Amino acid sequence: MEDAHTIAQRARALQGRAFEDTVARILNEFVVSDQLVVVRGSEGVLARAIGDAAAARELVDFTKLPVKRRCTQSQLEDYPDSDLFVLATPLTTDGRHRLVGIINCKVSFHARHTETCFWGSAVRASSYLKYVCVTEDRDTYGEGRGRSELGRSCATATATRRLLESFTDRVYLVKRYDGPQDARLEVDVAAKQSHPEGTAFDDPGVPQHTEYCHLVRPLDDLIHDLRRWKSEVPQ
Repeated sequence: MEDAHTIAQRARALQGRAFEDTVARILNEFVVSDQLVVVRGSEGVLARAIGDAAAARELVDFTKLPVKRRCTQSQLEDYPDSDLFVLATPLTTDGRHRLVGIINCKVSFHARHTETCFWGSAVRASSYLKYVCVTEDRDTYGEGRGRSELGRSCATATATRRLLESFTDRVYLVKRYDGPQDARLEVDVAAKQSHPEGTAFDDPGVPQHTEYCHLVRPLDDLIHDLRRWKSEVPQ
């Protein structure tokens, strides 16, 4: 059975969208030693990454939710907004990859946070899975007077922040990188490896950066959270 390192290497070779690939690359640098792997949540990519089409289909089917169409009195299964899957690689005799959580990646929201909140609420209500959001909060980097879509703090939260805090498990902020091969990312990975408890992948000193709270955290915290959540997954 292939380990997390092998799956992560194969997933890295699969072409995808830059922001999702950046998030996956950061997390995989630090969680594969815990037999966790982060990979794009589409059936085709999953099948190629884990080398098992049937297992990939099982994982995708597990996340589908029933949708009842009243006009035709029929029921369909719809697929959540699932950018990245967090998998615990097989540790049990049945050889199954266990799904730990789903990571929804948004460079910015621009009123799309409601979709994230809907799927977060549905996924969390129907399973043990964690559903989190990772964002650059890109409007913070806007020319001139940038602004955070989350507001300045919990005390002055926008509707976007209030809803995300309610309907996802956590929101994580990450620096603006130019893709997974950005030289600045290499520097930050090395810094995190040297100082594991420090914050390397977000910069709260950026003007207009929103303040952290219990539910809005730097991406660095997701590394620790994934390790903790893995222990809660049925084996």
